[in-house]
Amino acid sequence: MSKFAITLVALMLAIAVSTPLLPAQDNMSQGTMGSQPNKQEVMAKLEKISTALNLSPAQKQQMLPILKEEAPKIQAIKSNTSLGPLQKGMQLREVGQATDAKVQPILSPEQYQKWQAMRQQEREQMMQKMENKQ
Repeated sequence: MSKFAITLVALMLAIAVSTPLLPAQDNMSQGTMGSQPNKQEVMAKLEKISTALNLSPAQKQQMLPILKEEAPKIQAIKSNTSLGPLQKGMQLREVGQATDAKVQPILSPEQYQKWQAMRQQEREQMMQKMENKQ
């Protein structure tokens, strides 16, 4: 394999391992100038997760601050033009792992298993998006 192909595979793996659940649209596609996700996006993400995992009202209340904390971190990484793709993937993975650590105690084992499956599906979609751009 060429160096480029190895780097590309490493990048895709880093992103696949790291990409947390993301809203269907990011701020850039909505035409907003700032890099901060808005409250509506976070609430929409919470509702999507709540429906998929059948969260209790108490669980939703516990998840909201975690999602509010995660969203601007993800947006900042994605919009940071000084980072290369591999660096972005690594940082996204770190944010995702930190979120997982906070979410796991809130969810039942069954819910956490579904959470992981949802994240895996999002990662696969992200990888397909990246492959289509090339």
